[in-house]
Amino acid sequence: MLKLLCCEFAKLRRRPLFFAAAAVSGLIPLGCALFLPDFRQFQSGAEAVDSMMSTLFQMSAYLLLMPALVVLASNLFFEEQDNDTLKNILTVPVSKSALALSKLLLLLLFAIAFMGAGGLINLALILLSGWEPAGFGRLFFVGLGQGIMMWAGALPCILLVAALNRSYIISVIIAFFYTTVNYIFSMSDLFLTQPFGLNPGTLLPGPLTFRWYFQYLDFSNAGAETAQLLERISPYFLNTPQVFLVAGGEAAVFLSLIALVYRRQGS
Repeated sequence: MLKLLCCEFAKLRRRPLFFAAAAVSGLIPLGCALFLPDFRQFQSGAEAVDSMMSTLFQMSAYLLLMPALVVLASNLFFEEQDNDTLKNILTVPVSKSALALSKLLLLLLFAIAFMGAGGLINLALILLSGWEPAGFGRLFFVGLGQGIMMWAGALPCILLVAALNRSYIISVIIAFFYTTVNYIFSMSDLFLTQPFGLNPGTLLPGPLTFRWYFQYLDFSNAGAETAQLLERISPYFLNTPQVFLVAGGEAAVFLSLIALVYRRQGS
């Protein structure tokens, strides 16, 4: 598996889409710094860190990372078939299940790197603005954790991508529909105020990750609207073992299904 993963890494030099997608992680932080006047009106470094990282969590992860994972998955799973090299690879011999899992592990590393890059861009912007990055370390690791959960949350879409086989346009449509639904659900009290269990508020990545990372933000100077939101949803916050138990369970199920579907294609 490690050799397969190294081979997937080696092939990245022929996949400019990966580097373009990674560069996208800086779009929203840079946009906030350049065009939002609030960025230059922070009262402290802690407030600057909190605001910039919450933007990374609430926008970059949902609106950029999740669709990027699905689009990149379609590129990874279909490239060998498009170039007619899959049969050559399978003569090594390499099982299709192992090949599929190596591609998914590459996507996991991409998701972590995406959130890490976004966090470091935020740090650079905060330092260039003259603020002390108080509390950045804790939120940086929260961002890496969210990258893992976004990857696990994107696996149902990737399963559809593998099942549809070469349907690039449909893959993109699925990605953006799924992203939109999760973003809307992560803003809805209906899904944020559900108990931990077998319900959409726990199983969908949007509300699941929101109920985890939101508690790590600084609310000492929160406005009335944010304070009301906090009062409503704080009883439904989830701890780290809970969210990674859900994400890990979902990942195990969908990794098995994706490997099964990919193995049976063309057999």
